Amino acid sequence: MLGVILLSLCGITIGIIVSGDIVKRLTNNDYNVIRVFNAIEKFDIPIGLSGGLVGIWNIFSPNFGFKVGITGADITILGALIPSALIILSSVILIVDFILQYINISVEEKERIINLSKEYSDLVGITTLIFSLLHLVTYQTVLL
Repeated sequence: MLGVILLSLCGITIGIIVSGDIVKRLTNNDYNVIRVFNAIEKFDIPIGLSGGLVGIWNIFSPNFGFKVGITGADITILGALIPSALIILSSVILIVDFILQYINISVEEKERIINLSKEYSDLVGITTLIFSLLHLVTYQTVLL
């Protein structure tokens, strides 16, 4: 249960941060909301790295205490693969600028990757938020 709560809260937080443009538009560019997102922006790298670690940890963590008696259904990957993968993807979007500093590719390729991540960040953020909420609510449902 602790893993479910941790993964879900991490996914909700990272989903909101990654989809910051939509949140700002929904609040009509409220000054306080923009100020909060500007303050959070300083911590993108630690948030992204910790979110990636939580996502990877949850993919490979054992399924503690939840047995359904169906062969193959006790595997954790079946219940947590989508939320974990989305959290990892959102984490990569948060730290893409940091990652690209250490990769030896052309400037045009770096710009293309940054533009691609900015273009799809809202979609990935909202999807991460939705699947994290679903994971929190339906964690005992086996989806085969």
